[in-house]
Amino acid sequence: MKKIKKVLKLSSLIAIAITGATISTQAATVYSSVFDTAYLGNNNAVLLGGATPNVTAEEWFGATAAQGVTFDPSLTLDLAVANRYRGAGVWLDASAWAAGTVTVGVDVSNYTAGVGGSDILFQAYAANGVDASNSVSLDLAFGPPAAGMAQTGTATIGALGAAQNISGAATQDFTFTYNGTDQYIALVFALSNTTATTYEAATLDNLTVSTVPEPSTYALLAGLTGLVYVMVRRRRR
Repeated sequence: MKKIKKVLKLSSLIAIAITGATISTQAATVYSSVFDTAYLGNNNAVLLGGATPNVTAEEWFGATAAQGVTFDPSLTLDLAVANRYRGAGVWLDASAWAAGTVTVGVDVSNYTAGVGGSDILFQAYAANGVDASNSVSLDLAFGPPAAGMAQTGTATIGALGAAQNISGAATQDFTFTYNGTDQYIALVFALSNTTATTYEAATLDNLTVSTVPEPSTYALLAGLTGLVYVMVRRRRR
């Protein structure tokens, strides 16, 4: 009986340790920005990878201030040019991310609702096979990213889920699923090119990106519980 109690006590301590580790690693911040870094204003497609890349990971890019985008000390989207798609984005190296849910949180202020179909959107993208010979690009000045995506060589690029709307002045969270293998992830905030009589506008700040790994640790805990049960059964015989 004493041996059984020792086994149960040990298993309980291990279970508590594993559960604590699981809870502490559930949400990990992988990137943050207050929009005070360098910004590449560009009127055309922006290359990631290839022999002459325009940007590398964590360098923000997008349409110019003259076309409704300003940067530092915040990201402001205000479409003053009629019927265009304007936005800003950043590529992040996701090689160390765990598979699971990614949450993108951002503070929204100075929000102005559009009239006639204008939207401010968040969209995530994934790129793979990017190197010195193969590149991907997004055009955030002259077309919706779905139409403004391009790739060269063996590199690939694609949208992750549907675009999500920024709907008011508050802290907003956007989520998408990361598969654990995509090489780069792009975060894009942009105004749609839907014709409208009044376009939306907003100021963004305090961006955070966090990942919640898939609960594989829980499987380990369940396996440990089963092992303890078998050990107790054997000692009772």
